[in-house]
Amino acid sequence: DNEKGADETVEVEIKGLFDGHNSGGVSAAQELYENTLITDVHTAAKVYGNTEDTAVYQDATFFVKGDKNLDSVIKDLGKIDINWREYNLIKSSSNYPALQQSISGIYSISNKLFFGSLIFAGVVVSLLLFLWMNARKKEIAVLLSLGISKLEIFGQFLIEMVFISIPAFVGSYFLAQYTADKLGNNILNKVTGDIAKQIAKQSASSQLGGGAEAEGFNKTLSSLDINVLPKFMIYVVIFMSLVLLVSLIISSFNILRRNPKELLIDNN
Repeated sequence: DNEKGADETVEVEIKGLFDGHNSGGVSAAQELYENTLITDVHTAAKVYGNTEDTAVYQDATFFVKGDKNLDSVIKDLGKIDINWREYNLIKSSSNYPALQQSISGIYSISNKLFFGSLIFAGVVVSLLLFLWMNARKKEIAVLLSLGISKLEIFGQFLIEMVFISIPAFVGSYFLAQYTADKLGNNILNKVTGDIAKQIAKQSASSQLGGGAEAEGFNKTLSSLDINVLPKFMIYVVIFMSLVLLVSLIISSFNILRRNPKELLIDNN
């Protein structure tokens, strides 16, 4: 590779060492982990007798966030004012198919769980609120008999609901973090287990090298660092607040429109 016959000596500072072991045999020395060196651009160019401006780059790797659609990102990049006839933009997710599938699987399941949990929580809370209002029919009848207006009674229920909801929302934030940690690891094990079996079948007939890049072919997610984002808590608070308000209006309307006598003799 040293076409210029450069004999440069570069003094570098070791920032860290990474440990890696080839799981299988290798066919070339550069496939060994111990022959892999990661440096800055200046050092890599200098040992070949180049500068950063004159160095020839074979390729450049760019990363996108896991929740982004790679095809959409590539499509947007194609709109940038660059002479694409001189460059090839290649989607390299195929280099890490297991990792790509595990990331996509986690995002897919987490999104389904989020919206499914919202709907389930909304239904349960609505039913509880209807039962709560139904159990207070006689109390409402007494308040109406005392001359308290329906608007005041509704306002009282609304204030009670607010006082109950605030600590519930605060507590749910901490409970969500704990639940997400436990549930996330179980989901990860399920997703990576299925992908590992699938990749094993697909790669059984292939002949891969033994280097770090080849071993990355079967790499999957090993752990999750789960955080409850504030924006999702805001979504939950807004959605549940709307559910509570609508449920309160419907349940209270059906009761407040009746006269006190009917409410007192109604045992249902």
